Amino acid sequence: MTPRLLDFAPAAWQAYRGQRANEMGSRLKQALEWLTADPAAVRADPRSRRYQIIEKQLRQRPEVWGLLLDAPDDSRWLVVWRETGHVIEIGYIGPAGGNAAG
Repeated sequence: MTPRLLDFAPAAWQAYRGQRANEMGSRLKQALEWLTADPAAVRADPRSRRYQIIEKQLRQRPEVWGLLLDAPDDSRWLVVWRETGHVIEIGYIGPAGGNAAG
């Protein structure tokens, strides 16, 4: 299996860079490495869910997924992504909204 490349939306890249020096940055890095290595496993994880409402707004494929991560301060962060060929597009990294888990 060939690892995928990451392509960040500008705001997602800024959020990731802003966290790199702390524990949340470590958790994000681990999640992104897992995502590039095996996106199917990430989709199958119970912390993942498909965001069809975003797909409808984009009016294009591929599927949009989100992965919830626990932050050190007991909050939750969300990584929103989609896979296009050998590229994983990261559309959002940041705090999860109120109904991100359901």
